[in-house]
Amino acid sequence: MRPSRERIDFSVYLRAFAVFARNPTVIVLPLLAGVIGILVAQFPDAGGPFVASLTTFLLLLIQLFALGVSIIIADGGWRSGTIPFDDAWQDARRKGRDILFAAFGFTFVLSIAQYASTIVGAGIGIVLLAIAMYGLIFTIAAASIGGIPGGAAISVSIERVKGAPMAAALLTAVSLVLLFYVGGFIEAGLFGALGITSVILASVLGAVIQAILTGYIAVVMAKVYADVSFTPPRW
Repeated sequence: MRPSRERIDFSVYLRAFAVFARNPTVIVLPLLAGVIGILVAQFPDAGGPFVASLTTFLLLLIQLFALGVSIIIADGGWRSGTIPFDDAWQDARRKGRDILFAAFGFTFVLSIAQYASTIVGAGIGIVLLAIAMYGLIFTIAAASIGGIPGGAAISVSIERVKGAPMAAALLTAVSLVLLFYVGGFIEAGLFGALGITSVILASVLGAVIQAILTGYIAVVMAKVYADVSFTPPRW
């Protein structure tokens, strides 16, 4: 296994819809992570600022683990058409320590970037966060489907980004736009059209939308990671 020459296959972003449709279980763990976030949000003042920061850290850790499980499902979907959730879950359990270790490193680096953004200002802070995301974009995939130990996942991600900078940039941009902009637009439009006023109902529907978008990103990420990591491509 070694980094391949860069190739950007734009069709991946279209073919991912078919893989997603055949493997809808890619949204299961992201949805569960979203529901956990909703439950935690019901106690906003519990424990003070330190506990709030720690809770945010742990929630991101859970979300990244959920992404790792979705990437495993997506990888099986690309290779075999469909994959039973139980098989993917067993694989995730075997790799759980590495995925969590990689997620911890990802979360820690992102937290540093977020803290730095509060010092340098919002404009530069956004740039710092985008750069951090760019370098970390393959971290969870490396631990989930790349056979990389969790402690080495960040360095491998950076290597893959260096080897395929444009593919990584496109994946990063699509992921950020979907999660932070498209999701918000869909939620606002849907809530307005349905006349939703219940905060709980809005939160649940928002979690479903975010889970669907995360599942799609996982499908794309699994294929892009394989394309930039294996020569020849394994499927």
